[in-house]
Amino acid sequence: MRVSMRFGFLVVVSFAVAAVWAAEPAPAPATASLPLLVGPSDAPAQAYDAGELRVIVPGSRTGNAFAVLELKEMPGYLTPAHVHPSMDESFYVLEGVLEINLAGSVHRVPAGSFVHIPRGTPHAQGPTADGPVRMLTWLSPAGFEQFFSDRVALARTVRRGDPDFQPRMMEIVGRYGDWLQPAELPVAE
Repeated sequence: MRVSMRFGFLVVVSFAVAAVWAAEPAPAPATASLPLLVGPSDAPAQAYDAGELRVIVPGSRTGNAFAVLELKEMPGYLTPAHVHPSMDESFYVLEGVLEINLAGSVHRVPAGSFVHIPRGTPHAQGPTADGPVRMLTWLSPAGFEQFFSDRVALARTVRRGDPDFQPRMMEIVGRYGDWLQPAELPVAE
């Protein structure tokens, strides 16, 4: 099963890299080091307030064309409604079920499913109450992965629910206004 999941990940990353190359006919910036091969020890899991994070491909490896993260979110975690004004975000669910509200419509997305959220689309997501969700997250263009790294640093000093957590989390959110803004989700009819 582990070999199959690693192969599946490499297939997803390969298709994603091919899609970036096909979508942008201009040559990759000199700072990009494509093709990429990332092994498990190259991107160790790090605890953060929602679960675990692996920065598999940081934007620094792609000329900031994209970044790939692996997120494991624990039951009880739900992002507030938000929008990404300057990036697209995609999820490939590896394990568990992701519950996502896309522009007012709630979906339960099982393992093996893919979700693409174009920039400017209001959404909120988290695992179902049944258990954690583990997913690959694609950010395009890159840059917003640093938000998650800042959350790792926060989790090393304060836990969600502690009185200092929310003000410090809002300070982090404030640093990424070009990438992340609050949004209202329409009410489903």
